[in-house]
Amino acid sequence: MGRRREDRWSPPEHPESPRPDAFSLSEDARGGDPCHAVTPIPVWAWIQFPSFHVRVKAFARSWTVDAVLVEWAQFGHPAEAWVWRSAVKHRTLREDDRRTRRVADDRW
Repeated sequence: MGRRREDRWSPPEHPESPRPDAFSLSEDARGGDPCHAVTPIPVWAWIQFPSFHVRVKAFARSWTVDAVLVEWAQFGHPAEAWVWRSAVKHRTLREDDRRTRRVADDRW
C-alpha cells in the first residue's frame, strides 16, 4: 500500500495540435460599404478550411453585396470569416436556441 504500481495504464499525453484557420475573403473580394446587423441573424454557412469544407450553424454579423461575415463556435471558441453570399442560407432558431442566444447576448 502507498506505492505506485508501475504497470498501471495511464492515457497518453498528446501535445495540443494546431487548429486550422478558416479561409476569409480579402477586402477587395468582399467589396466595400458593409451593413452591420443590430442583432446577429442565424444562418447556415459553408466554411472553407485548408483541407476541407464544413457547414456550420452560424450568425451573420455584417454583409456586403457579395459577401457575409459569419461567426460560429469552433472548438469551443468564437471564430469568424467573410464568405461568399452564396455559401450562406437563413435558418430559424428553435425555441430553446432562442433562449440560449438571449442569455449569451445578455452577457455581452
